[in-house]
Amino acid sequence: MSPPPARGLRAPLVVAAAHLLACAAFLAAFLARRDALPDPVATHFSGSGGADGFTTLGAFPYEMLGMLLVMALLCTGLVTGFLYATRAHRRLVGLGCGLAGLLGAVAVSVVVSNAGAETADAVRLGPGALGVAVAAAAVAAGLGVPAGGRRPAEPRAKPDAAVEPAPRFVLREGESVLWTRRAGSRPMLVGGGSLLAAGAVLIPLAGWAAGLGLALGGVVLCACFAVRVTVDRHGLTVNVLGLPRPRVRIPLDRIAEAGHRDVEPLRDLGGWGYRAVPGRSGFALRSGPAVVVRLTTGSEFVVTVDDAATAAALLDALAERDRTTAGSATDTTAGG
Repeated sequence: MSPPPARGLRAPLVVAAAHLLACAAFLAAFLARRDALPDPVATHFSGSGGADGFTTLGAFPYEMLGMLLVMALLCTGLVTGFLYATRAHRRLVGLGCGLAGLLGAVAVSVVVSNAGAETADAVRLGPGALGVAVAAAAVAAGLGVPAGGRRPAEPRAKPDAAVEPAPRFVLREGESVLWTRRAGSRPMLVGGGSLLAAGAVLIPLAGWAAGLGLALGGVVLCACFAVRVTVDRHGLTVNVLGLPRPRVRIPLDRIAEAGHRDVEPLRDLGGWGYRAVPGRSGFALRSGPAVVVRLTTGSEFVVTVDDAATAAALLDALAERDRTTAGSATDTTAGG
């Protein structure tokens, strides 16, 4: 019997739960054998199994939990971000859960290997520990794949989607209008801050190579947590953080019609931020009202923002005036 389709955040929650279980297993082993551990503790081992890296007993649990939680955050974020973007959905969930099983087993094996040793120099991590870790990874992956469910159906734009028509505005020739508003996402800011914090924790523990990627990812999320949406004679413009660049601009001559409706990022665009799915693209930083632009190509561009009805009305009026002006110019040229 095949697993049911994944709904919402089920798959990311399964991966997160697997990593939290790994943290719990390590913490239980550490608390049970703490009195039998040497100080310092052997935490790194050579290819032959001998200890060649050490950590003080006081710092040991914090470093191990820190690294386990960093991997939990990274794997959960990857599964969330690629929920719709990859056809290897089940394998991605299995990989995340398998990595949790592997790391959890290694962390527990480090505790067990150190327990009872008079000095950390005498500790060895034998091939048996690696075998246990691989077996734990296989079991975790095997359980995680069905628990995560099948890949959800890819969201697609519908021709008959319920887009509410914009109120009618009539603009005189030469009349200037400007509408602008900021739209942001606190979860993206929190997520970016979490990645920055995880990178800051991992860099001193495992070096720049391990933590720099997380820190850079946090910077990108923090930089993209807000956009400024502008409607004017140039069309619809979306600027990240209100800066001149980067930006996305939909000129008036590409706009067939503008309206507004409520948008759910995960359902309609496959996630948050700038996204693209067949027939639709745009910025979705939160759920709620959005300007929906039907392009001359037949596809849609959406951006979530407050007062979307007013923005859509002005954009529709500007596009209509632009078409009228262009048509008049063509007629004049043909008549001349």
